[in-house]
Amino acid sequence: MRSDPTFVRGRLQLADGRRLTYSETGPRDGTPVLYCHGAIGTPLGATVDLEAITSELGVRYIAISRPGIGGSDPAPGRTVLDFAADVRELVDELEIDRLKVVGVSAGGPYALAVARELSDRVDRVAVCSSLSPLCAPHRTPGMWRRIRLALSVLARAPGTCAAVGDLAVPAIRRHPELLSRVIAAHAAPGERQLLQRADECSAASTSFLDAASEGVRGMIEDYLVYSSPWGFEPTEVSTPAHLWHGLEDPLVPVDHALQLAISLPRCRVFLDADEGHHFFRRRLGKILAVLVGREHDPGEEVVATLASMRARGGRRAPARKRRS
Repeated sequence: MRSDPTFVRGRLQLADGRRLTYSETGPRDGTPVLYCHGAIGTPLGATVDLEAITSELGVRYIAISRPGIGGSDPAPGRTVLDFAADVRELVDELEIDRLKVVGVSAGGPYALAVARELSDRVDRVAVCSSLSPLCAPHRTPGMWRRIRLALSVLARAPGTCAAVGDLAVPAIRRHPELLSRVIAAHAAPGERQLLQRADECSAASTSFLDAASEGVRGMIEDYLVYSSPWGFEPTEVSTPAHLWHGLEDPLVPVDHALQLAISLPRCRVFLDADEGHHFFRRRLGKILAVLVGREHDPGEEVVATLASMRARGGRRAPARKRRS
């Protein structure tokens, strides 16, 4: 299998005239895996060890920037489900017949939408730290109060938040560590030191600045889209699904994972009692290996999780006990 160690960025003009940006890495003849990024995007070059992981697993890793993010044109009035039509046009252009899909955080709903609409082409889907249709993120039980309040302001005054956010972009460009401090302050305690490492700071600022290349309004509109009805129900996703979630997640409390777990018809659940919200990049190799069938389902991790929960006195969702 031929390796391609470069990150390729492309742009596709869709049938409705909009531009769609995407990037890819890994062997061109590898197993295609479509990546649905989180709330602030993730350019592939910002993901540590991605080239080594994709080369080892034989994965052709493709990331699409959603409308209004990272150079993709906005799509006013869209739903989560509408994104699947953009994906269909891209995989047709790339001549991909079969693929796997993975989505993290805000990208989870979009990954499920693609699996639902392209069920004839998607073999398997994985969602990590994903939202569910349980409720809008800013109304989630168990979410820290300061996070819930900030998201409520975003939902009620998106125009004002966009104007303020655009003013903050130059400051983050000059002082990228500021963004990492904000992210760490709203992370699980066990993740904060990791998130302030130099490589994590660089990845966070690179992701944000790439996503905000034409302003932050696209990210805010994206929040409003996945906070609204998706246009489908998880019960309609017939594709085999893997669900990964950390029980210490303060941004997407485990209630969302449980909602998806009972709704998805063919779902394998992998919980970790010690992880928060930001483990996707650190566990990417494992998640992709299971997704593409290079590694068996990590059943021992589920056993370890249950044992750890029993040792803590049977607490189901630590995030629900936290307040700030």
